[in-house]
Amino acid sequence: KGQMHISDEVTSTIVYENYIMSDFSAWGVPSSLTIKPEITAPGGEIYSVNGMDPSGTAYYNNSGTSMAAPQVAGMAAVLAQYIREAGLEEATGLTARQLAQSLLMSTAIPMLDSTGSYYPVIQQGAGLGNVGAAIMADTYILMNEDATASYADGKVKAELGDDPEKTGKYAFSFTINNMEDVDKLYNLSADFFIQAPLNDGFDMYMYTATALIGALTTFT
Repeated sequence: KGQMHISDEVTSTIVYENYIMSDFSAWGVPSSLTIKPEITAPGGEIYSVNGMDPSGTAYYNNSGTSMAAPQVAGMAAVLAQYIREAGLEEATGLTARQLAQSLLMSTAIPMLDSTGSYYPVIQQGAGLGNVGAAIMADTYILMNEDATASYADGKVKAELGDDPEKTGKYAFSFTINNMEDVDKLYNLSADFFIQAPLNDGFDMYMYTATALIGALTTFT
């Protein structure tokens, strides 16, 4: 077992009241039309160890994937420990990895930009990870095979691919699994949005902002 020592001199500072997506964050989508990234974590101006200092005692503010990735790894580790200690692997028949990924993605908070519009899924994934909400969840979602190729890994996302016939119709399935002995009733709803179109007078582009679109959603 390792030990962690936190100095009294290490403090924290809240820079923003509301999180915003960093302008240097990488965007999807891969050519496979799968959803990447899958989740968001703080990665801008993080007070962290300065790895360039050989003493190992220096700290500085840094930004990038190297700051966000440890946040996700830490959330996953805490959640996996909780799952094992609570006996949820045995109760659900899932591995800690499968259940942790389901809980983290399904309880992530979709982030909004300064106009109140959703940041694109291809920029933020499921949203900002919230390990507290994941631990407090009393249900978990499992996607079925018609939703994503990674359904067996517990990832909560719908990767519907192309629509070559331009039907505008998509369908996928999922299950909401109750971890308590109390019946639960849910009101299901959905928001549909696209990359907002941008016309410069000559060509049409996909803008970085999103726009909600009207869609008929049926839950069966």
